[in-house]
Amino acid sequence: MGYNRFALTVTAQVALILGVCVAFAYLAVTTTYYATLLLLAVALTVQVASLVRYVQRTNRELARFMLAIRHSDFSQSFAFAPTGTSFAELAAAFEEILQRFRAARTAKEEQASYLDTFVQHVPVAVIAIDESGRIDQFNHAARRLFGAGAPRLLQDFAGFGPEFPRRLLELEPGRTELIKVTRDGTPLQLNVLATELKIAGRTHKIVSLLDIHGELEAREVEAWQNLIRVLTHEIMNSATPISSLAATAAELLAEARTHPGQTSAIDDAQDAVETIAKRSSGLVHFVDSYRRLTRLPKPSLRPCAAAELLDRVAQLMQPELARRGIALAQSVTPRNLEINVDAELLEQVLINLLRNSIDALGETARPQIRLAAEIDTAGHAVIAVHDNGQGMDEQVRQNIFVPFFTTKRHGTGVGLSLVRQIMRSHRGSVGVQSAPGEGTAVRLSFGTR
Repeated sequence: MGYNRFALTVTAQVALILGVCVAFAYLAVTTTYYATLLLLAVALTVQVASLVRYVQRTNRELARFMLAIRHSDFSQSFAFAPTGTSFAELAAAFEEILQRFRAARTAKEEQASYLDTFVQHVPVAVIAIDESGRIDQFNHAARRLFGAGAPRLLQDFAGFGPEFPRRLLELEPGRTELIKVTRDGTPLQLNVLATELKIAGRTHKIVSLLDIHGELEAREVEAWQNLIRVLTHEIMNSATPISSLAATAAELLAEARTHPGQTSAIDDAQDAVETIAKRSSGLVHFVDSYRRLTRLPKPSLRPCAAAELLDRVAQLMQPELARRGIALAQSVTPRNLEINVDAELLEQVLINLLRNSIDALGETARPQIRLAAEIDTAGHAVIAVHDNGQGMDEQVRQNIFVPFFTTKRHGTGVGLSLVRQIMRSHRGSVGVQSAPGEGTAVRLSFGTR
């Protein structure tokens, strides 16, 4: 209907213009009414200008509608037709089309917001990398994993290991890989899966990263605990009667010495049996020390001031440090830092670490140990023990948490295993950085699991 009205209006105006032209031509030939001719000329000019303006204004509204569609600018309004009632229906049609576009865009924005909230809420770190290596999506879990200052370019991941960016770039879609990285001295083992998709002709790689370091440690600790339970059960079943029988034999031989006769063989036998008794007793004590690995008390977590905790540990170790000539430095940043821990268990952890550092500083010219408590880039509380001792090579560093493994002459290989179990019970982790001749740094990270 709007188009018919437009056609009728244009036809009428064209017919009127033609009529004025015929009248102007007739009067110009047959009469000398110049005033009338002038009026007809003015009327003709006004009619032509009105027709041109009518068509142009309509074209402008059509062009505005098309541009609004092209640029998705649905804020335009066509509620009032600028060309009069003949185009009211077309204006209404424009407005209805724009309303539908607005509704469609609102639905897409709501869906995009829903998906973004869903991705942000997922506990698995998710990042999206475009063809240029730019990271254009980064959910909350990824920020927690890589720190508040999350990388925005692929090469920015070099801080987590020089090979990490290359491994992400070369990751094949649909294939899962296990990648080891280090964040602020804390080891991470990432289970990584990539998916590729194309949007507007551009390829994007969606990468999910899940830190399974804690789960692997938990499985390893569980396996060692099962092994230790079996070993202690079997060894204790054998060692306890041996110790008892050997002690009894020693007593019987002691009584036999009171009888007349040859006593040298009896004396030798008594010495041998006493040696067996002592060795058996030592074996029982030795096995009992490993039993502690499977009988750690459940931690009672309470807020603890980090400065007070470090001060107490320093006071306990000060006599031994002074006797060895070792300088101890402390720092807490911020000074009012509090950690939710079992203070007694954590003191045991720090004492074990300080004693390890003391042993490592035996041949160091200017031995130093530094205790530091701080907040890392991921927002986790960290306590670190640094020393400038002889350090460790890679092979030793990879085995230091294995129960029974020790490099000390009289060590039991239990200390660091206890440290890791205590940190696991605090939902934390322990990481070690060391190299021969460069000292050792042990970092206790809390709240990372």
